[in-house]
Amino acid sequence: MDQQLSAPPSVLASTAVGAWTSLVNSLRMLITIDVRTYQPEKYYMRGPGPKWREKHARGHVSALR
Repeated sequence: MDQQLSAPPSVLASTAVGAWTSLVNSLRMLITIDVRTYQPEKYYMRGPGPKWREKHARGHVSALR
């Protein structure tokens, strides 16, 4: 009879542990996905391009004259 009374709390505890483990694993996956999506080389700027140089070269030449 003692074994029958201890079974429901054990089932409840194992269910709670399973749910907690599932939640933690889901959160870990979300965090990992967010961290991996940022790639700084995509946003790296090497410097001004030809349009910028063209625009600012005109202003610089006229300032010298």
